[in-house]
Amino acid sequence: MPDLEPVADCAEPSSGPQGSANTPGSHHVSFAQGPKSWTDSIPKTAHNSLFLNYDWSSTTLGPIDEWGPALRLYASMIFADSRGAVLWWGHDRVAFYNEEYVANLGGIHPYLMGRSFHKAFPEVAHSILPKLDQAVATGRTVNQDDQALYLERHGYIEESYFHGQFIPVRGDSGEIEGIYNSVQESTARVLLERRRQLVNRLAAIPTLPIGETLPRLIEALRSNPWDVPIALLYSFDELSSEVSSNLRLRGSIGIPEGHRCAPLEANLETAQDGLVPYFRQAKLTGKPHVLRRSDGSLQKCEHLFDEVEWCGFGEPSQHIVIYPLQIGGTVLGFYVQGTNPRRPYDDATRASIADLVRQMEVTWINAITTQQAQLREQMLENRATESENRLRHMAQYAPVGMVQTGLDHKIQWANDQFYEITGHDRSRPELSEFMNVLAEEERGPTIALVEDLFNGGPRVVKEIRLNRAWAPPVKDDVGEGDVCSAWMLVVTFRLMENGKLKLIMGYILDISQQKWAETVQRRNAAAATLAKRRQEEFIDSTSHEMRNPLSAITQLADGIANSLLHVTEEDKPEIWRSAARESVAAATTILACAAHQKRVIDDVLILSRLESQMLSISPVVAQPSRVVSDTIKMFRGEISVNGIEIEATRDDIYGIWKADWVLMDTSRLTQVLINLISNGIKFTASRPTRKISVLYGQQAQRPPHLKTIFGDLEWIPSRHPETPNVALPDLAEDEEKVYVYFCVQDTGPGLTEEQMDRLFQRFSQATSKTHITYGGSGLGLYISRELAEKQGGGVGVASKPDEGSVFAFYIETRAANPPEHVPAERPIFTSSSSKDANHDLPRRTPSNPEIANGSASSEHKKSPPDAVHQQNGFHILLVEDNEVNQKVLARQLQKAKCTVSVANHGIEALEVLDSATCRRRSHANTSSAGDHAHSRQIEVILMDVEMPEMDGLQCTRRIRELESEGKITRHLPVIATTANVRQEQKDEALSAGVDSVLSKPFTVSEVLAKIREVIALVERNKGAIA
Repeated sequence: MPDLEPVADCAEPSSGPQGSANTPGSHHVSFAQGPKSWTDSIPKTAHNSLFLNYDWSSTTLGPIDEWGPALRLYASMIFADSRGAVLWWGHDRVAFYNEEYVANLGGIHPYLMGRSFHKAFPEVAHSILPKLDQAVATGRTVNQDDQALYLERHGYIEESYFHGQFIPVRGDSGEIEGIYNSVQESTARVLLERRRQLVNRLAAIPTLPIGETLPRLIEALRSNPWDVPIALLYSFDELSSEVSSNLRLRGSIGIPEGHRCAPLEANLETAQDGLVPYFRQAKLTGKPHVLRRSDGSLQKCEHLFDEVEWCGFGEPSQHIVIYPLQIGGTVLGFYVQGTNPRRPYDDATRASIADLVRQMEVTWINAITTQQAQLREQMLENRATESENRLRHMAQYAPVGMVQTGLDHKIQWANDQFYEITGHDRSRPELSEFMNVLAEEERGPTIALVEDLFNGGPRVVKEIRLNRAWAPPVKDDVGEGDVCSAWMLVVTFRLMENGKLKLIMGYILDISQQKWAETVQRRNAAAATLAKRRQEEFIDSTSHEMRNPLSAITQLADGIANSLLHVTEEDKPEIWRSAARESVAAATTILACAAHQKRVIDDVLILSRLESQMLSISPVVAQPSRVVSDTIKMFRGEISVNGIEIEATRDDIYGIWKADWVLMDTSRLTQVLINLISNGIKFTASRPTRKISVLYGQQAQRPPHLKTIFGDLEWIPSRHPETPNVALPDLAEDEEKVYVYFCVQDTGPGLTEEQMDRLFQRFSQATSKTHITYGGSGLGLYISRELAEKQGGGVGVASKPDEGSVFAFYIETRAANPPEHVPAERPIFTSSSSKDANHDLPRRTPSNPEIANGSASSEHKKSPPDAVHQQNGFHILLVEDNEVNQKVLARQLQKAKCTVSVANHGIEALEVLDSATCRRRSHANTSSAGDHAHSRQIEVILMDVEMPEMDGLQCTRRIRELESEGKITRHLPVIATTANVRQEQKDEALSAGVDSVLSKPFTVSEVLAKIREVIALVERNKGAIA
């Protein structure tokens, strides 16, 4: 609790005429009871409100409204005083105080308001209450100068000093009833004076030898145990050997000899004892290092201060300060001081310790004799010479090349590593000669760089390619590991002396391996990016291949399910037979679509097993001719529908057929044949000449190549060359290997060299649009290659554009004896299309895009109304390249009373729109009214996205351009139908101008619902614009 500063004796209020409120010219405030409260004269502040709102009735002072005139007068004086002031009233000394007094209280405020002195300040009652009693007893003011009080104001007991007065004041009874205490804190002044005296004691130490000066410093520090509860003083000798002790304890305060925190000697660079690690930090930064309890750094080493005898207050310091003692950058030693535990580590404390350190440094340096200085200089010179020799030795054998170039543009010195990295001839020091070791394109820039350095340029860091070659440690995957260019990293800068250029320094590092690794990483990153892109294309194409037949399956099944809605019991049998035939045709198509989906799924599953190393080869005794025959039969339906002629022939051009029965995995062989034949059908179906030939033969040696009508067929290089078929048994002594090869030749569009290079890779097709025109996932040929290589074989292709292609593979087998029971072998057949082969799946007919309206039967009376039977009658342009989907969807829409025009791709769609009623025509091109009557009416367009010639998005953009040019008279609703359902693909379609996206598969009901939704939206937008 702060000491209290007296104000003045206050006499009892006068009741005579001079104190009367009626005296003319006076401005007297009456403190007598009246209708107006006496507290109105107290300024309204937040602090004063604390006083006014306090429950004084709970104290011995009683309710505030019942206070006597004297107490009211003193209260008004308290809150009018500009100094910190408090009134202690009554026998129990109850307090109230002004806002200025709060600064002396810390955490005691607002607890002190209305509390007695004993309750608020029990820790200082023994020192302050006697002074209060003295003032009461004598009736005179008691002055208190720099009274030391230890208050708990900021969460800890704080050393503080106060200057104040205790003024006795009388109550209404005329007796002394209270003490008016004004106070002012003098802590800062007292501490400053005490610390200044300590600095003066250090300055008064006479100049003595260093051995006598340092103990006197410690003795002077002992004179102020409150601010220096502990201290350590170490000397540092940087001239000592690097392995010997260079720190020596010169004195301590509060720390017993041999204590763990204060080793007698230590090595600054290596020791971990005591506080030496913190000495290193202080030396490194040149600034004091502070261990604080507040941030936990002191707790980490608190065990070092166990059993320390803390001077002054006998309490541990909250901060330990470690100061480097240095003059002109030379470290003399280290000073450690614990701070006053009852004072904060504030600016004043920091400044006082800094003053101590500065004075100690001055006293220390004065103690160094001239002889010691000379000895020090000699030792430093010897140390410098030794250090120079050591550095030169290190430079000569360093793994980094070093070079010094003089002002004459000649190499003055270079280490062995420099010549080893660059390959430069030591006998040619001229820089012009050195440039010959650089790659030709590097020489000009490097000459300019060197000239810039000689002319004052900044430090340069640069990678430079050398003229010499370098052999990488391993060969990379693409065969580019035999030899590559060597590289070096160059760091060069100017070395100045007395403000003038002395020479050019340079460091070089061989980074050939790093540059090679960067090249490999870039190539790997590019390969990973390409693989990711191909994988995304594979996902798109696989999704397309799965959803397209699924869309047809869904629509056909929907048509079968609703077939009875269009016939009644009264209909003629022919109508029923027609409905049955349509259902049979739909079911047949569903089976074909399901088979296509199965092939795609099989490809994906085989890829998964290949990737997980779970696909095995299981040879059995079989005939290659039988496997070929059975595989071709699987495609009899597709061959007939597409009008393709297929034949199988045994090839004896390379010799006699030696083994009719061999060991081979028939399922894996069949999978490869299926992939190659299905590719042949896919690429041949749209060609004028449609023929596929399957040839198979044997060779006793691994076939180097095959002769075909398109030239020699070379095998694709295997990733595992000459790998045998490990599933086969070992050869007997007189047994020979047998290699069976198969060729699938077609009359498709053929391939270019660039397209053939893309084949047989995962997720890769001849072009990025192959799956749009012909379908496929891009996995079939990759799987075929993997299966062939797993059986000790390989794959290859030969082709000529616009003539056809030959895909071939071979496998390693063993001759085998036929089984005991051999089924009769059916002859391998030649199959060709018949005239009626394609009656179920008609080919595209671009010249006749409109399909006549089909007659829809009346609605079944008991069937609930659904989307099909709502009012439809839309005029629809169906743009779809898939023949099955086009036919099925058109038929379903016709049954729903819609008029359907069809187009196979975007160009045909624009041709249909040219003859539509929505197309504006010039007067010159206007045809007769009869011709206009035959124009097609188009209300909505169902637009497939991925199509040959012109895809759906390109076509939509062109339609919107025609609308903006006024060539199409109104907004045509476009609904995109697609199996690509990623969100970014939908967003791309919408940005191209489509009104909505319908994902495959879908039913005709969903199509009609989407049409109604889009048309309604267009009509609403049209009304809003109007």
